[in-house]
Amino acid sequence: MTSYARFYGPALKSFVGIVLFLMLLPIVVICVVAFTPTETLSFPPTGFSVRWFEAYLSSPDWINATKNSLFIAAGATVISTAVGGIAATVIDRLDFRFSNLLGASYVVPIMLPPIVISVAFVSFFYTLNLTGSVWGVILAHSVFFVPFPFILISQGLGEFDRSYEEASMILGEGKLGTFRRVTFPIIKANVLAGAIFVFILSLNEYVIAWLLAGFSIKTVPIKVFAGLRYSYSPLVASASVVIILITAVLALAVDYATGGIWE
Repeated sequence: MTSYARFYGPALKSFVGIVLFLMLLPIVVICVVAFTPTETLSFPPTGFSVRWFEAYLSSPDWINATKNSLFIAAGATVISTAVGGIAATVIDRLDFRFSNLLGASYVVPIMLPPIVISVAFVSFFYTLNLTGSVWGVILAHSVFFVPFPFILISQGLGEFDRSYEEASMILGEGKLGTFRRVTFPIIKANVLAGAIFVFILSLNEYVIAWLLAGFSIKTVPIKVFAGLRYSYSPLVASASVVIILITAVLALAVDYATGGIWE
């Protein structure tokens, strides 16, 4: 082993460790702050208390905001994954002109700032009476986050060996049965990865939800930003910890369902 390799290995591990520490540090801080007994956010906390989790669970506003966030995220996940999956399949399987241009168009939403997408949707949904509607937020999130399932499913289809499908159909299975029994199990990890990205991002999205929801719909990010604007209550931290736990449980469930998607 050369001196360069002996230096490169430990340096790379140290760099990765530092980056990982900086990524996890805000999560650790917010989790610790959520158990503070004081009336304001403070770190390090002066004691230990679960009063703010009790306040969160007993608050109808926070519970409704959590339900709205989960409903919007679930709806956006279903629509985005379905649209992105169908688009990826059509572009991958059908050879037609401008297919590359069509594929590139599905990536455009995530390249635009959320405020631009929000203003466009506010103007468009106003004519459809969807402004201030939970369905308007779901549709906007679906469009904005559709690039994630589209890209991941396209990658899975691009690496897929078509000979498996041919063998299935030679043995008498139809196209729908082949997709259900052969194609989908192979690209399932890509589909679920795209879906979980949409769910997590929609669950934590603020700008689009705030502009489209108006004053009639509250989500957890909207409540969090409002809480930080007018006060520094630890209730915001406890709500954030709940969202972190939901995200972690979902990620572990998808990892188990796919047999190790994060490996």
